Amino acid sequence: MRRSGHLAPLGAALEDLLARREARVRAKERLAALVWRECVGTFYAERTEVTGVSRGTLYVWCSSPALAHQLSLDAEDVIRRLNAELAGEYIKELRPTAIGRGRARDRSRTGPAGPPTATRRELDAIRLRPTDVEAVEADAARIADGKLRDRFAAAALAQRRTREWRRQHGYRACTHCGWLSPPPLKRCTRCGRDV
Repeated sequence: MRRSGHLAPLGAALEDLLARREARVRAKERLAALVWRECVGTFYAERTEVTGVSRGTLYVWCSSPALAHQLSLDAEDVIRRLNAELAGEYIKELRPTAIGRGRARDRSRTGPAGPPTATRRELDAIRLRPTDVEAVEADAARIADGKLRDRFAAAALAQRRTREWRRQHGYRACTHCGWLSPPPLKRCTRCGRDV
């Protein structure tokens, strides 16, 4: 018969190990979205946007159905490059789609220009709340590799500045998924529900 006193520390250590592994996986998945542009090259970077990451699946919006199809054909190579950047097998599947953001914009050749976008100078001028910076630093601290940790922190801070810039310029958060949709749209460009 085993004494529970000896199993309790082992069980607690196992729980701690699993929690740290799960946190590392989530951090690496988020990092995949942040390093997307570097890994896919200029062509895809200008025409795609990561809309989410969950359980090893990276969801990517593409500017056209043809581009989504091409990205699905290139998925194996893109996943390999992403995982090489992440130093592990964190991304298992790529799900490109042209539905949602592109349809919501509903642009034609003579239609209006796309939603407003921030310049580098505008983003650099945004001052984040200390709690936002602390949250990024806490997430980054979970990454053992110093170079990767620094890149993650820089990309995460840039993402938060972009989100803040969008809020300041009339983008509205969806009450269902939290995605910021550009004005004057009334429907979320990610999930399609009313904002």
